[in-house]
Amino acid sequence: METWVIPEVVGHTIITVLMLISLHWFIFLLNLPVATWNIYRLIMVPSGNMGVFDPTEIHNRGQLKSHMKEAMIKLGFHLLCFFMYLYSMILALIND
Repeated sequence: METWVIPEVVGHTIITVLMLISLHWFIFLLNLPVATWNIYRLIMVPSGNMGVFDPTEIHNRGQLKSHMKEAMIKLGFHLLCFFMYLYSMILALIND
């Protein structure tokens, strides 16, 4: 398995569950589709592949463009989450 895929899935799932437990519904609903997508991609890896990002399969099947598109969408999502979490933290510090 790949080095970064499992920690990403575990970390994202933990954050999603923590948001559910702490009743932050908006952030939970924002994270749920991405966590579900990560788990789905991990489960659907064919048995002969090295992992989610098998370099041979990406280049042989011409999947480079779709993987790059997915990477840019994930980057945008993580930037959005970063600024939302930063805003929430600053708001919590000010209200204390």
